[in-house]
Amino acid sequence: MRQEDEAELTAEHPLLDAVSKWPGRGPTQRAFEALGFSLHKVWQDEIIQFCGEQQSGLINRYWDEVAMEAMRSMGQCDSDERYFAAQPRYRSSFLDELFAVRGPIEPPYRGPPLLGCLLEHIKKIDTDREFRERRNLAFKRAQASEAERLGIDTRGGLKEKKDVIPFLEQFCSARGFEGRSRNRWRKKTGGGLVFEIGVWLGGNPFRIWGRLKFHIHHVDEPKFALDVEGPHVLERFVPGAASYDYCSSDRDYVLGLRALIELFDVIAATLKDNSPHPRPSS
Repeated sequence: MRQEDEAELTAEHPLLDAVSKWPGRGPTQRAFEALGFSLHKVWQDEIIQFCGEQQSGLINRYWDEVAMEAMRSMGQCDSDERYFAAQPRYRSSFLDELFAVRGPIEPPYRGPPLLGCLLEHIKKIDTDREFRERRNLAFKRAQASEAERLGIDTRGGLKEKKDVIPFLEQFCSARGFEGRSRNRWRKKTGGGLVFEIGVWLGGNPFRIWGRLKFHIHHVDEPKFALDVEGPHVLERFVPGAASYDYCSSDRDYVLGLRALIELFDVIAATLKDNSPHPRPSS
């Protein structure tokens, strides 16, 4: 990272002030689940079952601490490698302790989770076909059940990228996001935070199932922002959220869009009351 980039992350910014007051994974996940989403919980429960219920407290604390580091650094960290793009505003002593006692790195598993049982779970998926197929089947069933419960209907099918726009318009407008262009929606909070959702429509128009883009900035400093594509930063805030990115049908894809939009809105709600209010114009 360039020195000027590091200075940007360590300086005072209203966005960093806002995320410093995030209440954590627990309240965020519970609010998400209250909306009817559960695929991430199937993912979490399967891991805890594999590791053993006696490990659940340790695993949940690990997820909590990874989530807090990711939020407080705006995703600019790798908790398992103890890498931070700049001097962190929050660094977990618990994760530091796990890193200090982690065993030797085993190729090809570079940058493995700090908990050994999570690495063993990854190895099991890679090496045990029966385990992998049984796990995939369980997720497909949970995915289908959730799509049915939430009324996800794609009977018309998605033939081109643009066919997803009506679904995005429906899901975004239901959460208070206003259309800014054909493929971008925005929501402002009372504390001066701006949340944007977009999807790329360029390239081959028939290559559907494009990933969502998520953006957060404060009105006083629009150029200092969190910009991510896909679910993998959201996954660190709520482990298992990336499960919604795996799809084998249009219905799976649209379910994932709705889930990630609503999770992003939940995150917006957890931050809006804690963000610094914008400076009055002179």
